[in-house]
This record gives sequence, structure tokens and C-alpha cells, in this order.
Amino acid sequence: MRKAKGYEEGARGEEGEEGQDVPGNALWTRGSATLPDLPKTEEGKWVVYLEKHDSLGLLTTGMGRKPSGIVTVLLKKYWPGLYRAVSDGPDGPKKLALKWDDYHAAPCGVMTTTTEDGRRVAPTCAQVVLRTFWEFYKLSSGMDHQEATAVLEKMAKKNLRDALYHVRKLAITHYFAEKGKRKNKDRVIAENLTIEDDAGWQSICPTWCVNKKDGWCALVRYWTDDEEFKARSIQNKANRGSGGTHNQGNKPFPLYEKDMVAANGGQEIPRIQVWQAAHKKKELVEGKVVYYGKTEESVDSYKKAFKSLHGEDSDPLSEPFDEMAVMISGHGKPHGRTSILNEVHKPTITLPRIRNMTSSSGVCMPPRPRRLTQTSDDARMTEAYEQLQEEFQHKMHEYEVANSASREHMQEQTKALFAALTAGAPPPQYVEPPVVPPLPKMPTKVEFLAQFHGGTPGSSTHSNNPFGRSAASSPDASPAERTPLHFGGPSPGHSAGVSPRRESRESRQHSPQL
Repeated sequence: MRKAKGYEEGARGEEGEEGQDVPGNALWTRGSATLPDLPKTEEGKWVVYLEKHDSLGLLTTGMGRKPSGIVTVLLKKYWPGLYRAVSDGPDGPKKLALKWDDYHAAPCGVMTTTTEDGRRVAPTCAQVVLRTFWEFYKLSSGMDHQEATAVLEKMAKKNLRDALYHVRKLAITHYFAEKGKRKNKDRVIAENLTIEDDAGWQSICPTWCVNKKDGWCALVRYWTDDEEFKARSIQNKANRGSGGTHNQGNKPFPLYEKDMVAANGGQEIPRIQVWQAAHKKKELVEGKVVYYGKTEESVDSYKKAFKSLHGEDSDPLSEPFDEMAVMISGHGKPHGRTSILNEVHKPTITLPRIRNMTSSSGVCMPPRPRRLTQTSDDARMTEAYEQLQEEFQHKMHEYEVANSASREHMQEQTKALFAALTAGAPPPQYVEPPVVPPLPKMPTKVEFLAQFHGGTPGSSTHSNNPFGRSAASSPDASPAERTPLHFGGPSPGHSAGVSPRRESRESRQHSPQL
């Protein structure tokens, strides 16, 4: 770590360069990662392999830059900023590059190529990023170049999203550091700190945006003025929570597994045990091991599914993992993710196929939990949820203002006390800080639907509903209007005491003859 002048954005896992001394408040930060020298021969390129379905790993032993870090550096170097799409022509509207698709649409003015008819055209930024990447790396034997390029594009899509997220947080930390207030990135996220004036944002323009000041200004306006971005940011913060998800850090699972095997004397460890260890918290609670999130529930479900397939005498944690048990325990891949070993193993079998296989073998598969769905004509529920979101954002703003005022008050009290002690004067009178309201909570969509429809999936017969009730859930509704509860199993069918055939026959007898 070295002293740096200006806003130097670093990439995790990459080495920094020598910065310049900062007069006044020195800020210790990483230097801006740059590209290494190009290899002189094909043999000098680093070898990569397919680490996961969406990332490439470094196979070369010894020194070498990780592919993910090089991708991030290339994304910053060839960031389009504000651009006009190639398809729109030179007079088209300008767009802000926020996604990997923008790299495919934006021309790269740094490089030009000559076509067969002699015309000089500029390639897209995506083409330059991909082409430059393969100047540093080559594929391991047996790997298809087209498949590797598809994986590389997935990496670029993810790394760009992460880079734009981290550049905002690191810019805020640098801004406060220049003001004499040290705020690390974790505090910026926890306290939801930001910069209020445009001049403050312009003073911390990152080095890779210096030649694209208009793009940086547009990016700042997107962060500060775009209501959709603000709402999504608040919701994502609530979804992330504050408890963490695993203890791997920035180490990918294959490398984490390799280190565990090495620490075990080279003896193989079942993958399910490695996954469980990666989701174990380091601190004990009352002498007991605690796991992140729903790890314990997922492992217990996996054990039950494994034993239902292989017998009660089997040991799910010691034997090789079974992908059928993984799919059964998590009821398939809701939201595109398995509940256990997600992104570690890509299932090769689907849940409907497992149902057909298990039904013929006599194995009972648990039913998938019912999902609460919203009907297209339920406008009342949509209106209530939007109103709840507005109330949550308003309360969140009040909480942030009050919390910030309370922190500033306590800092001023502390400074005054320290100054009095230093001068030998009596301590100042203590003043109570402003009252901070409790942190508001936004229910998830499923929780809201459960409250709106009465707390029972598929029903609406709950009397304590703060969000309003439909006619069918009202206690004053007639028995015919109320929605009957159905707890699974065969459908109750027609109302009791009335035969569908008899009702149909009677309706035909009493209908007028035409």
C-alpha cells in the first residue's frame, strides 16, 4: 500500500503501482492496476482453464495475473462512457455505458481496422476487450475457443457490474478521507453515506475516467437523480442483509477446496463437507457452531433426500454427493439456483425427470412448496405494495437523517470533552443526542402477499390484515363468497351435498326448450 494522489481505484488481488505523496491529508490506498507487458511469444502466454461455468481460472504455475483482474482492468480502460451506438450513426443519441451490451454497441475510438475494400472502421469496445485479453492468455489443451469466449463474456458482464458498484463506494471513501474523516468501504455501505454536491463528485474522478469526464458526470447523475436506481439500491441493500453468506472471502470454491485438501494431508474431502465448512461462521455462539443463512436447513434437507434414495444406513456427508438429492432437497432450482452446492456443481438432470424416475422406483418425492402468485386483475394489491414501498423509502430517509444527526452530535460531544481534558478545563455539560427512530424494515414480496391474502398460501381468510382485505376474506362475507382453505391432497371438488351430475341434469330439465 502506498500514498497516492487523486482517486486511485484498485482491483482486488492485483498489485498497485507507485503513487505520489499527497500534501496535507495523506490517503493510503492501492494504486490503479494496469496491464502487464505483452508476452513476446505464444509460449509466454498464461494458460487458462474453465474453472466454473461462468469464470476462467489460471492454470500456469508460478507468477501470473488472474484472468478476472485483467478483465476488470480492460473494462475500465475501454469504458465507453457516453457514446453513440454504431447502429445509430454519428447523429444518434448519446447513451451511458452501464452494461456489457453497451460495450458491444459502442465504437472504440482508440483502435481502427481496415476492411477488405480499404475503409477504416472502429471495432466495438467489446471486440477490443476480448481481443486484448487473448493477447495475454491461451487455452489449456482440449478447451474450445468459442466456449471460452462465451465464458469470458459472462465474466465481463459480472465484473463490470461489480466495478461500477465498487467505484462509487471507493469514491465516497476518498472524498471523506480528503475531508479528514476516515470511512472505510464497510462503513460507507452500513451508514449509506454519499456526497451531496456535484463539485465533490468532480473532485474525485477516478483515473480511468479522466479522459471521459462527460461519462463520469452522467454516471454521477445516474447515481444521484435516477429514482429507479435509488429504489433498486435500497431494496438490494435490504435483500443483502448484514450477516454475510460464506467465509471464503474472494477465494473461489475450487481453490478453497484445494486448500482444505492440502490442510488435510492431501486426503480427499467430500464436497458437501467442503461446502458446509465454507458456510460456517468463525465465531461460536454459546459454544455452538453457527452457519450462515439457511445452511443448516439446506444440509438437513439434503440428508433426508439422500437417505430416501440410498437407505437409512447411508452417510450423506461422507459419501460422494448425489445431484438427485441436491435437486430433490431444494425442490429443483427456484430462481435459477440450487439450495446447496450452487455454482459448485451444475446439475445435469431436471426435476420432472427425477419425478418420473422416483415414481417408478417407489421413492416418495416431497411436493414443491406452493408459491404465492399475483393475479393480473389484483390492482388493489399492486397499489398497496407500491404505497408500502413509498412509506418505507420515506421512513428510511427519516432514519438516515436522524442517524447522521445523532452521529455528528456524539462526535461534537467527544471533541468538546477531549478539548476540555487537554486544556484542564471542566468537562462540558452532556446534552442528549437526537432520538433515532428504529430501522424500518421492508417485507419481501412473498411476506407481503402472505399478509395481503391472509397469511395462508392460496387463501385469503385472515382477519388481522393491515393491508386491506378482499371481499372473499371479509368476516362479513357469506359462506358462498368465502374462499375455502385447502391444505393439499386431492381437491375437495364440488360443494358438499351437491352432485355435479345431478346439478347438470336438473339444470337441463328446467331450461326452456328452444
